[in-house]
Amino acid sequence: MRLLIFILLICCHLDSQSQLYNGSFESISSMPNGLGQWQRANGWSNASSSLSSPDLLHYDAIDACDLPETSMGLVNSYDGDALMGLAICGRPATNQREYISTELNGPLQVGKPYAVGFRIANGNHTPTAQSGLAVDKIGLCFSLNPLVQNGTDPIHNQPQLKIESVLYSAEWQTYIFTFYPQEPFKYLTFGLFGDDADKNILIQRGNDPAVAYYFVDYFTIEPLFGDYAEVDGERDPIEEEQQAIKGEREFFIPNTFTPNGDANNDKFLPVAASEGDWTLEIFSSWGDKVYSSNQHSTGWDGSYRGLPCSPGAYVWQITYFEERPAGRPRRHDLRGMFHLVR
Repeated sequence: MRLLIFILLICCHLDSQSQLYNGSFESISSMPNGLGQWQRANGWSNASSSLSSPDLLHYDAIDACDLPETSMGLVNSYDGDALMGLAICGRPATNQREYISTELNGPLQVGKPYAVGFRIANGNHTPTAQSGLAVDKIGLCFSLNPLVQNGTDPIHNQPQLKIESVLYSAEWQTYIFTFYPQEPFKYLTFGLFGDDADKNILIQRGNDPAVAYYFVDYFTIEPLFGDYAEVDGERDPIEEEQQAIKGEREFFIPNTFTPNGDANNDKFLPVAASEGDWTLEIFSSWGDKVYSSNQHSTGWDGSYRGLPCSPGAYVWQITYFEERPAGRPRRHDLRGMFHLVR
């Protein structure tokens, strides 16, 4: 039996493959001039609620919806000039919710792996903000038809992906899940699903905060088809192949590694074909970041907080910035799947 490894040359930006339109809320119908104007972000809805009112926030907006100083905290966007803010829940036992939802560019392919990611933060708390609560089980629910919220009541569909622990962070946190759809889903809804009975809602800032308010940005859904090695048995000598794809930046990415202490393929270590700064992040199938570094000679040893990680599929992400003559540098995120084999 033989373990095969393929070295893949990655150099294209994955926007062309994305299943999600306007994931960074940059495309807007008009500049927001007040809170609750989620509808100005093209392609997004509030799950058809008659009452909930997520906030589109923008650097060029005015008053309470301008960045970085918003009514719910101080925050800079993760990507571009806009982001969305929503009161994911209220005080315990109130069952208050806000959701955002969008239609995908096309149905997901059943049984195929996708990298599903988003960025989330609470920002820096301000004394006048009603925010300051935090909650666990924030999730993503894929569906065949649009989900509909009744007023501010919870949606009771079960999310396929969720953050299990209580989340509160002034800085942006990145979550990238590996998702194998069981149906050709066409819609995505983000928020807190189900009632408060099994939720852990905690006070993190302020004396008597009313809501758990979160800023979100840079939603991505990208296929991982073919970006992983074939594993068909015991470890024998590793065979390597490579293929080239032309583009702006080039990286050699191992699709499998074996951190077993034999000094052979013990670290997951991408190699850049040209000079320049970049950051490597690695995520488990459950969306948790297990490694991050901009030290290009280090590589990941397959552990997290000193303990060995389980064998299986992981998602890598390489981020670099392209300088432009005018405007802010453009962010490039490249992703793929690899296997940890022990």
